[in-house]
Amino acid sequence: MARYEFPLQERTRNLLRLESVFAGLDDTPDPRNLRSHLRAFLELLDFCQRPELRLDLILELERLLQTLQLWAKSPEADHAALTHWQEECRGQLQQLREMPRALGESLRHQEILQLARGRMAVAGGLADCDIPLLALWQQQSPELIAERLQRWRAELIVLERSVALILAFLRESQAWSLERSRSGRFALPLNPRQPMVLATVVVEDDGSGAYPKLSGGAHRLHVQFLQWLDPGPSRALESDLSFRLGLSAC
Repeated sequence: MARYEFPLQERTRNLLRLESVFAGLDDTPDPRNLRSHLRAFLELLDFCQRPELRLDLILELERLLQTLQLWAKSPEADHAALTHWQEECRGQLQQLREMPRALGESLRHQEILQLARGRMAVAGGLADCDIPLLALWQQQSPELIAERLQRWRAELIVLERSVALILAFLRESQAWSLERSRSGRFALPLNPRQPMVLATVVVEDDGSGAYPKLSGGAHRLHVQFLQWLDPGPSRALESDLSFRLGLSAC
């Protein structure tokens, strides 16, 4: 099965982008991947430089808590699961509010990151010959390099866990349905009073190379399936296709 996620609001898009960058960092960093780690940390610092990021995460967690409180009033609610989510959200909120400094503040003073940033726009700019400090790093012991990279990641652990918690909640709360596109197209009316924030399309991986492209707004959701060709551009799928659709309005 092939799974595709589509943000329906900008804040969800930013969360998915952050998650994708964190996914590029190894839990046990390999010194051979040092350059890819430098790129990932620079992207994360770009996010952290947005003054609204921390506030957006706080507001998002507060919004999830309000949703959980509403769900708790239902007699059919799983109160054990709701209590777990409430405790997780409150704990993460407290960490965000009590942070002594801005997200990623200490990483902004890492010289190797600043040198790498200045060379990112140059093809092959992260070569040892252009950044002697990088060459020095590369000749340190693998254990020392891994320890440094793990320490850097620890500086962003509150951000990483906040993003993971919010996205996990959105995915867990999705309502699923079995749908079918006609000639590769599908449209679904939406309730503007209950805005959707995340859509997931799951397609049987049948080797056809079909993948979905999603668009829409507050009133309607559109899915068009395209077929990947090699070589050449993708083309519109002309046959019917069944798929599963998950929507989250949290």
